[in-house]
This record gives sequence, C-alpha cells and structure tokens, in this order.
Amino acid sequence: MPTDAFVAVLVLGALMIAVDGQILYRSGKRYLANADAGAVEAGGSDVGSQVRLVTVLFHLAMLGALALLVVLDLSFGGGAIRPIVGNLGVLLLLLAVAHAVTMTAFGTFAEPRTVVDAGPRRGASPQHTASRQSGPVVAPVPGQRGRDPQMSPSIEDHPA
Repeated sequence: MPTDAFVAVLVLGALMIAVDGQILYRSGKRYLANADAGAVEAGGSDVGSQVRLVTVLFHLAMLGALALLVVLDLSFGGGAIRPIVGNLGVLLLLLAVAHAVTMTAFGTFAEPRTVVDAGPRRGASPQHTASRQSGPVVAPVPGQRGRDPQMSPSIEDHPA
C-alpha cells in the first residue's frame, strides 16, 4: 500500500473509531442511567465509571485492530483509492462487530438492575409490598374481605 493510502486509512480509521466511541459513550451513559434509576435510590453504583471502562476497552481494541489492518498487506488491486476503500471496508466490518459487543456489554450491565427493580426490595414488609400494588394479588375467597386475602399455609409447612 502506498504511503499516502497508509496515512489516509490511519487518519480516517482513527476518526471513525473516535466518532463511534463517543456515540457509544454518550448513549451508553444515558441507557445505563435510565436502567439504574431505581438502583440509585437504593444506593446504586456510578454508571459513568462503567461506561468509561467499556468505551476505553472499545477504543483500545479498535485502535489495535486498525494498526494491524494497516500493516497487513491486503491486496485490493492497483491504484491509490482501492486499498483505502478496501481497508476502510474491513475496518467498518470490525467496527460493527465491536459496536455490537459493546452494546451487549451495556445490556448485561443494565439487565440485573432491571430485574432487581421489578421485585420487592430487601427488607420490605409484606404490607409495604402489597401497598405498592394496585389490585389484589389473588382473587379473594367468597366471604373474605380486604385487598390481600389470607391464604392457608402450604403443605410443605406441615410436619409429616
């Protein structure tokens, strides 16, 4: 690859990686902040540091891939434009895979918080949990009054 094409691929590739990294950083920060809204009330962690770590890993991996891609001799034919377009095409494919992996990482960070927020909080009394619900948990037995009918103990509680 000629020197001009080498420099062009390096500059354009670094620019594409930087732009995609910033998109991931900003969107990931908003995504995890929305998923972490309930966990912040319960003493949740700082999402900014998690997003920063993942995007730094993304930048390092992609800049390393760019460096390897530029030094590999992928012959896309003659001329100056063909090697630039070919190498940038390969870089775009690698960038798409790295973007998907990073989004998956953000999803795994957000998933446990979403599941935890859906259930009752630790240490919450049954009355507190029931008061948050809009309707009865089960249909009341005829003749039983109240929103939360009493149920008989399960068979597992009886000694054999």
